[in-house]
This record gives sequence, C-alpha cells and structure tokens, in this order.
Amino acid sequence: MEKLYSVKMRSSAAGHHISGAERIVREEEIEKVAGELVRRALNHSKGKPDFINLKVELLSEEPLRLTLLPVIEVTGNYSAERVLKELFSLSPIPVELGLRVYRELLSGPAPDGKTMRGAMIVEVPSGKRLEPDKFRGVRASYLDITKEAERKLRELTGERFTENFKEALTLSTKILNYPAVLGELCVSDDPDYTTGYLSLKGVGYIRIKNIKEAGSPLGGRAIFVRESTSLDELIRYLEKIPVLADRVSSYSLVPAEELSKVFSENSL
Repeated sequence: MEKLYSVKMRSSAAGHHISGAERIVREEEIEKVAGELVRRALNHSKGKPDFINLKVELLSEEPLRLTLLPVIEVTGNYSAERVLKELFSLSPIPVELGLRVYRELLSGPAPDGKTMRGAMIVEVPSGKRLEPDKFRGVRASYLDITKEAERKLRELTGERFTENFKEALTLSTKILNYPAVLGELCVSDDPDYTTGYLSLKGVGYIRIKNIKEAGSPLGGRAIFVRESTSLDELIRYLEKIPVLADRVSSYSLVPAEELSKVFSENSL
C-alpha cells in the first residue's frame, strides 16, 4: 500500500465556521499543501479567522478509486427553482420534498436558522431528517482528486473550471457512490459563490447558476437517501472511508428547456 496522508484545514471566527478544505497527498507534498491550505484559510470571502486547525494523518487503508460523476451544466436564462422542480419531477425524489429542502438550505437549515457545518440526511419519500446532530450535520471527509484527473477535468471544462467546482464535484462523487444515496443538493454558504448543483444517481452532477442570491451567507447541502438506510454505515462511509477520484467522465452543456433529454439518455 502506498503511503498517503490526509491533510485537513478548518477555520473559524468567534466560534463560527468559515472554511474548510482537505487533500490526500504523499509525504513529500505535506509541507507545500499545508501552506496552501493555511493561505486559503487566511484569505476567505467570509472574513479572517481567529482559529485555524490543521490536521495531518497517515491513512490506514488504501483509498477507493472512483470516476468523477458526469457533469451537466444547465444553460440559458432560467429560474433555479423552476429547474429544480423539473429535475425532481424526473427523479425518485418527490418535487414537494425537494423544493422544501431547497428552501430550508436558503433560509438556514440548522435549528437556529444558521448554516450547518455538515449535511442534512433526508429520507425519501418521508422527508424525515436523519442526521444525529441538527446543528453539525454529517460531513463527508477523506477525499481528493488526483493531479491527472484534475488536469483532464480542466481540459474538459475550460474557462468554466474553478477550485470550488472541482472540490464540490469530488465530494459529490464520493457521496453518490454510496448505494443508498439517491441524490445530493448543494447551495454554497460562500456569499460570493452562487452556483450550486443537484447530483442524481444514474444521471450525474447538474450544475445550476444563481441557485441563491449573491451576498447571502446561508446555504448547505442535503443528502437524499432511500428508506431503511443504515445511518451508522452511511456515516462511517462518508466520514471515514478514503476516496480518490482518478478518472473523469463527461461534461456537457444542456439548455434548461432540454433537461428531460438527460434523463431519457440515462437510467436512474
């Protein structure tokens, strides 16, 4: 087994989470990557942290190797809510439930109306929230993308490539790989980042612009799971099993009015 290390950064101010990032690297890369993550923490749009935590850990098991989800970018002038309504109507996730969760993310899904550090776990079709801690949620961790896969992703996406997009796609690839997960909805809590996504099993990562108003510090993610999902097993996979995305899939631009074609060409 190759010696690989998890390098994680988390930053906060006055007890409130600001940013986080992580990498999986070889020993000789630790110092460089640690510096990059600290610089990232110090230059975030949500403000200067008063606390930065950096954790370096030798992995005890070989990461799962996964292919990135196919990426579909919705184009044209459209309402994010209208697009989500159509996507949910074509998926196993009920429209009313999907839109309710979307609005919760926009208004702050934690019990105090603020952003959660992790994700909501939402049972389909009941809509019951399963995460043990409604303030913290459940965080997917121990994940990264290889340099070669990142290079190919940059080639595929061109000027549409961003670091946020790369990291979100890698994260969602891990989440959707779990058999009981039906989909994942994400609205960034970064006030300057208004592109979100809905990932659906058997379809891919659907990128949606203007999913929230610019300047809003609220957002979060929701993971939709089948009934009778073992919560303990799901959380263990998300929080403990290392994953490396080492292959890319596809990238396509789809006009909002042609989204149904995406579903007819894929099986849920």
